Amino acid sequence: MRLLNSMISFLPSPILLVINCILISLNVIVIATPMMVLGVFKFLLPFHFVAITIEKCNYYLYKTWVFDNRVIIRLTNNIKWHITGDKIPTTKKSCIIISNHISWLDILFIGCVYKGNVPTTKFFMKHSLIYIPFAGLACYALGMPFLRRYPKEKLLKNPKLRTKDIETTRAACKRLIDFPTTLINFAEGSRYTEEKAKKAHSPYKHLLPPKVASLGVALSEIGNKVDYIFNNTFYYPDNHKKAFVDMLKGRVKNVYVNVEIMEKTPELEGNYLEDKQYKHEFTMYVRDLWDKKDKLLDKMHADYEESLRK
Repeated sequence: MRLLNSMISFLPSPILLVINCILISLNVIVIATPMMVLGVFKFLLPFHFVAITIEKCNYYLYKTWVFDNRVIIRLTNNIKWHITGDKIPTTKKSCIIISNHISWLDILFIGCVYKGNVPTTKFFMKHSLIYIPFAGLACYALGMPFLRRYPKEKLLKNPKLRTKDIETTRAACKRLIDFPTTLINFAEGSRYTEEKAKKAHSPYKHLLPPKVASLGVALSEIGNKVDYIFNNTFYYPDNHKKAFVDMLKGRVKNVYVNVEIMEKTPELEGNYLEDKQYKHEFTMYVRDLWDKKDKLLDKMHADYEESLRK
């Protein structure tokens, strides 16, 4: 794998953009097509043993997708990885990853950091992403939960819509118990931008305010059944505005990642929907977690600035 490091990263950005678009698109098509076919079989043959067989097939397809992405990124980007925190264990049991959200690149880099040591990753997706060719349908076939994120005006007109995403979250969590999965929760609910932070009146320098409901429901449903809960923090000092496009152009140079294995404390075990006291305590817990994450991002930035002076 090391022999592939930045093998063609010297090429001009427009050429790398074309190469990356072709390779990443081909990888999606090659992996997504059998996933969609398996999804059809799963729908037509709703038997437990069929579902288990298909989940195993999807796991190996996912590992192949992760490996291919790692190769493509290594070929076209000369990245220096700054990985700190806890060592990632190998497990075949369900996990939860809590992460900040900078770019679509986060999804690819989670694969690069965790390297297939955890089960197939699934994440809460905006419902509109289901219409992305191949990838959207493959994610649907994988059983990823699609959330609609209704605007406040619509929720005020129809309060019943508030429970739609919660019901989707609960159903997705129940599937995690039967089929080992790594559920990724981008708690901010959207990619961070300065404009979004201002609009949301974010109290954080580098983060949007966390939306705790989906995470609270997930932990209430399966928190005591997962093997690990990871707290993941990404920082791209050179590419914080257009990280994904910069990766396609071979311009990502530094990636800072901190991985923390979280203890299963009482704050992570309770009934978020029915226990108002626990709901309040959990909200305060996540806000405190976000305060620490914001300070960690400050430290990552300071470390990067220090490296430039050396």
